Amino acid sequence: MVQSSRPAALLAALLIALATLALLWWFLPAPQGVDTAPDAGGQRGEPPLQWHVGRAQRYRVAIDSAFLMAMPGAGSARAMNLAMQGNLDFLTLGVDAAGASVGMRFDSLSLAIDGASDAQVNRALESPFRVRFDRSGRPLGFEFPATLAQEHRDILENTVRMFQLVLDGGDSWDTEESNANGRYRAHYERAPAGAINKHKSHYLPSITGAPVPEVESVESIALAPGNDWLTSMTLDENIVIADSASVPVQVTNLATIELLDINSRFAAGDWAFPASPEPEVALDPRASAPALSPREAQQQLAVSVEELQDAVDDRSLVIHRLRDLLRADDSLPQALIETLRSEELADRTRADIYLAFELAGTPASQAALVSVLADSNWPPADAMRAIVALGGMSEPTDDTLAILWGLALSDLDATDRRDLPGTAALAIGSIGNSLRQDDAPDYAALRAELLVSASTADAPAQRAVFLYALANTADPDRLLKRDLVSYLDDPSAEVRSAAARTLERLGADQVAAEVLTRARQESSAQARASMLAALGDWQAPTDEAMQWARVALQQEGDEQVRYQIAVMLGNNLDAFPENRVALQALLESEQSKRIRQKVANMLY
Repeated sequence: MVQSSRPAALLAALLIALATLALLWWFLPAPQGVDTAPDAGGQRGEPPLQWHVGRAQRYRVAIDSAFLMAMPGAGSARAMNLAMQGNLDFLTLGVDAAGASVGMRFDSLSLAIDGASDAQVNRALESPFRVRFDRSGRPLGFEFPATLAQEHRDILENTVRMFQLVLDGGDSWDTEESNANGRYRAHYERAPAGAINKHKSHYLPSITGAPVPEVESVESIALAPGNDWLTSMTLDENIVIADSASVPVQVTNLATIELLDINSRFAAGDWAFPASPEPEVALDPRASAPALSPREAQQQLAVSVEELQDAVDDRSLVIHRLRDLLRADDSLPQALIETLRSEELADRTRADIYLAFELAGTPASQAALVSVLADSNWPPADAMRAIVALGGMSEPTDDTLAILWGLALSDLDATDRRDLPGTAALAIGSIGNSLRQDDAPDYAALRAELLVSASTADAPAQRAVFLYALANTADPDRLLKRDLVSYLDDPSAEVRSAAARTLERLGADQVAAEVLTRARQESSAQARASMLAALGDWQAPTDEAMQWARVALQQEGDEQVRYQIAVMLGNNLDAFPENRVALQALLESEQSKRIRQKVANMLY
């Protein structure tokens, strides 16, 4: 019998969990609410992946991984083998315009390292958990019960990511995705009989200069209309990490997932646990702040950073300890910034420290983060993390808002900090969401300034990102939607498209007639598709609108626009039976596989 922590630790090693940029993407929703990757490949309209509330499915999952580390000395090597098998229960809990919330839970699970298994670990891994997917199938976030240890969360998340896919409507497409090994580029191609082939082309360099894994992979994916998520997937990959400063490592992964049953019955209440992305140390974090002298606090800070640097498991406990220290003594945030400046820390440690700042949220913590943004000598990655941390503040200081606004209005396109202004704008929108929910009096001015910036910024891309920032406010106010309609007349198609996508995220039902009028006059296919996507959930479309859509469906030459018209017709089949005739005719003549599959799903 092995100790409970050993399978988790070895699995982490088997997956070669290199430090990634994950912290940068946790808090800020991406433009169009789909993905935060710089290249959101595969998002040209709603992809042909279906989500149905209440759909229950059961899968069989099997994973075999081999880990080989060359050791000093001729013929010396360390090998480990992992085997994981079990049934995976799947229930679609909720669906909205951005994607779906899914409940997952393993049953009859067996995890073995070199043949040794631990019943306690297996039971822990059978805990229910929730996954948030975007419309293309990309996993965006995970939620676990508060009692589940971090190492078990990592195993479950990495298992789901092993079977991830990102769908596009074309015959082939490229995306950026991430797993335990880092971020990678993937290439997809459609094959006969509805199959999809995927292979990872290469991993992307880490900002830390860590060695980039080399990968060879073959993945085969099968989907079936009417099923949520996958029908089956096989993975065969080999990963090699060659580092001149360390020993070379090789990992081989063989994995399969196969749909067993679509008539399963699971209770949604099994996944009704309170959201707890990370286990909290105390119910009242501020009350748990340690009572320490300044000298003791400085010592505890140094010890906690050292612990975080060395930790494999239970990192969240150290992060929350740092949070409490930052809240206990206002001199410690700047001291921690100096530690970041002067010490060589692992990238994951640096990311976790910025998370501790965000969790602390005090004015002194915000001032420390602002100092990073005010000093251009800091690496862009640190500046990005500081922005993300500030974007999570529920009580932003004036200096926080001032530095973010200054960055958002900057032109850094010719520098290595080109991504900071857009991220700062999105952070302002996220802060706006917090202020709005708290009924803060400053929210109205923030919203107004975002609207003005969307009108007055010089570059169309900059105007567009301010509109996406407004989407981050999640503001349902009808007056805001009225204001956004005016941006559908912007000279730039990019801005018009952004305005439509923002209305899609905020809900366009109250201004649907105006959006349709602009769509009928729109010359840009990109903007026209975005406007019609915003009308996909139109609750009570008019007879005139449906009549126009049926005619436009026959005349539209752009595939993206035609797809969105078909969705609008298909979502209103009950109220407008004539739509069925138009969609049946389209099904017989349409050349796009994506549209044919979508129409067939809606009709039958």
